[in-house]
Amino acid sequence: MAIGLQKLWKKRNEAPAAGHSEGLSADRQMLVRLFNESEVISNQLQAAVVEVNSSIGRLTFVADHSTKQEEQLHKRSAQAVSRIEEAFSALQEVASAADEISAASSRLNVESKDAKSVVLDVCRSLQATDQVMVDLAGHNHSMELHFQSLIDQMSNIYEINTFIQDIVSQTSLLALNASIEAAHAGEYGRGFSVVAQEIRKLADQSHQAVRRSSGIVDQIEQGIQNVVQSVEQERLAVERGVAEMAKNKERMDIIFNRISEVDRLVGHTDKASTQQAGHMEELSQMLKEVVDSVNETLTSVDGTIAISQQQRQQISKLNLVSRNLNKTSDELGQTLRQIGYQAEAKMVNVNGAELLNWLQTEAANPEISAMDELAHERLLTALLRGKTDIEAIWSNRADGSFVFSLPEAGLVNANGRDWWKRSMEGKAFTSEVYISAITKRPCVTIAVPVRNQEGRPIGVIGADIRVKEFNEST
Repeated sequence: MAIGLQKLWKKRNEAPAAGHSEGLSADRQMLVRLFNESEVISNQLQAAVVEVNSSIGRLTFVADHSTKQEEQLHKRSAQAVSRIEEAFSALQEVASAADEISAASSRLNVESKDAKSVVLDVCRSLQATDQVMVDLAGHNHSMELHFQSLIDQMSNIYEINTFIQDIVSQTSLLALNASIEAAHAGEYGRGFSVVAQEIRKLADQSHQAVRRSSGIVDQIEQGIQNVVQSVEQERLAVERGVAEMAKNKERMDIIFNRISEVDRLVGHTDKASTQQAGHMEELSQMLKEVVDSVNETLTSVDGTIAISQQQRQQISKLNLVSRNLNKTSDELGQTLRQIGYQAEAKMVNVNGAELLNWLQTEAANPEISAMDELAHERLLTALLRGKTDIEAIWSNRADGSFVFSLPEAGLVNANGRDWWKRSMEGKAFTSEVYISAITKRPCVTIAVPVRNQEGRPIGVIGADIRVKEFNEST
């Protein structure tokens, strides 16, 4: 290829023969365009190789990072599955315990209600017993009143008995006096003496009867006193029983209230246990779904790892393509250098320094430093149309990518160009004549940095100055 291009270049430099000047001139122009295209292609290949290498580096970094993250994710997912399965097993045990607690709570609820019913029956029985004790106390009091009345009647009997004894004593005394008077009367008082004796006998009999009745009355009184003492003891016992029943009633009321509270709490516990058992069942199902989901994630991670391996293989192939492109670009550039091709053009009636100052002034525009694509499109288009000496204009970001280019940029990225490197160092740049990647014609490139408010370069504005080739008519 190099030999063929050298022959073409030598032929291009040979003086044209007579009658062939017009044809050779056309051949020369076509040959110049061929060499210009070749140089542009070489530059584009170099820029593409740089961009591809950069992309390969980023892809490799991303692939390495992704693989590392995927391996960690796989490891952690496996650990998560193990932990979740352990948790699921423990949860099943808890659910089983919750079911047992729920069953025990249900039994306790039933027994609590039974106990409440029994305590309620005891309370009712105590109330009935308390009423019986109250009635017994009333009967005891009534009996005590009756016995007191009986004692009072016995006192009347004593009085009557005493009165009778007095009568008997008077009768005996009268009978004695009558016997004495009958003895004094002699024969005439014999009948009266008999009557006196009979009266005395009756008085003695009455006295004996009164004595017996007094003994009986004493026995009755003693019996009544014993009964009264027994009734008093019974009254005291009944009062103690009533007081104790009142205390027992209070105690049973407290027990009933506490049993009622326990029954209420047991009811809540039974309800809560039932709800807990339901929640535990739902939680177990949810945890099972989580285990299934994590297992699916593990499967997806395995698939992603396999895809990452394929990606690495594609990156290796892309790296091989990049090396081949770089080799081709180097060979093409070396061929152009071997044949000694150089763009033959110069700036005519153009002040490069003035254009450079003009570009620096425009780069200081705040709308330019905002690095907005629409603003750059509007401003740079106006700048290109206002300068006839400029045939292309563009702007780049700090990574070399193009914000805007008019005409469309011929390179993917400008970070391999000298004008971009110098401008990002904060210096204005003016190139020698070379072939533009945009117009594919000889040009001179000027470039200046775009700075932020702190004065740090954040981008580049560049322009191609139109030049005149030596073979163009003046």
